[in-house]
Amino acid sequence: MTHHVMTYQRTSVAITAALVMMFNSANFAAAQNEVARQLYVSAATVPTNIPLVHTYADPPSNFNILAATDEELATYGFPLRPDKQSAPDHYRMWERAMQAAKIRWKGELKPLPRGRGMMRARSFQEQAAQPLTGPQHVSTLNWSGVVLQNALKHWSNTTSFNDIYAEITVPVSQLPFDSGSCTDSGSFHLYEGSFAGIDGYETLDNNPPGALQGGVFSEIDCAFGATYYYSYISFIDGSGAFPVNPGDVFYTEVRGFGGFNPGSVFIEDLTTLAYSSYTLDNTSSVPQVGNQAEWIVKRFCCGEGGNQPDFPLVNTIAIFFEGGAFNGSGRAFYPGSTALSTAILTMRDDFNTQDIEVVSQGGSGYQGQHSLFFQTTGCAYAGGCVP
Repeated sequence: MTHHVMTYQRTSVAITAALVMMFNSANFAAAQNEVARQLYVSAATVPTNIPLVHTYADPPSNFNILAATDEELATYGFPLRPDKQSAPDHYRMWERAMQAAKIRWKGELKPLPRGRGMMRARSFQEQAAQPLTGPQHVSTLNWSGVVLQNALKHWSNTTSFNDIYAEITVPVSQLPFDSGSCTDSGSFHLYEGSFAGIDGYETLDNNPPGALQGGVFSEIDCAFGATYYYSYISFIDGSGAFPVNPGDVFYTEVRGFGGFNPGSVFIEDLTTLAYSSYTLDNTSSVPQVGNQAEWIVKRFCCGEGGNQPDFPLVNTIAIFFEGGAFNGSGRAFYPGSTALSTAILTMRDDFNTQDIEVVSQGGSGYQGQHSLFFQTTGCAYAGGCVP
């Protein structure tokens, strides 16, 4: 009997010790993650030509991204390593991007036309009955894409969207097919931006949202007869970074920290191996909540003539996205969501008479969860937007 009691006591002690070690390890891991998150902001001490945007010091020449700790990754502005077991899809995409991050770009940032949150197209379509199940459908004047939403009113370290990533194909940008010249488009500039972001969707009280974004944009400059392609970062006001090329595959990962804290944006051209990483100050009057995660094609503000809300949309024909998002607890979310809280946005022309950019979600499986397909349509594709 004594032998059994002693065995039981030793077993209990061993189990208790193991649980304590597991608890301490979990706390230690959480503490490490918190240190890494704080480093994302504090380690970006290198100024840029934009006062509210900072970048990171160069990593050492022998820096091994795939073997680095989270603290080391954050110190040099690289996205944190996804968990290979719980987030294998994100890990594969991250690993490929990190292996291709060879050329850190250090050029000057290019100020862009003003961006803004999604603007609804007020029409009978908005008053139509929405489905009782599945995503809501919203027509807009400047955004197309998919927005995931939660019910938060304030930032939560556990349930706010705090990380979103995407691979984006850089489109071939051109005038609408039936436009004989730039004049037929009604503007001397046409723009398009493709991005992954947090909190850019329209707020109910129409306050400007704290929109943190990373992606690519293209511009047709009719005055010079040229088309430009750049990587793109934004926290309210956007900036262009290193140039990209039509057909390139682009990776971005955006991390929010809530409130009026800076956000972090990593951008990389997987085709040219160029990359950079920045923190951007939140200059909005609205704190970041983390209640929206979005994959979007948008127009920029504002067009010439005073009677249109944004510049005309470049005809990009088609753009492919692939990606996902996480909240502070590490729960994964995907652009193929069919939840009632998901919004599918269709961009309309300035006069709300026709669709000009539409998005299609996948059906099922990996591609259905992760992928989006955007198409330019209507007058932005064929011409005739200007009456």
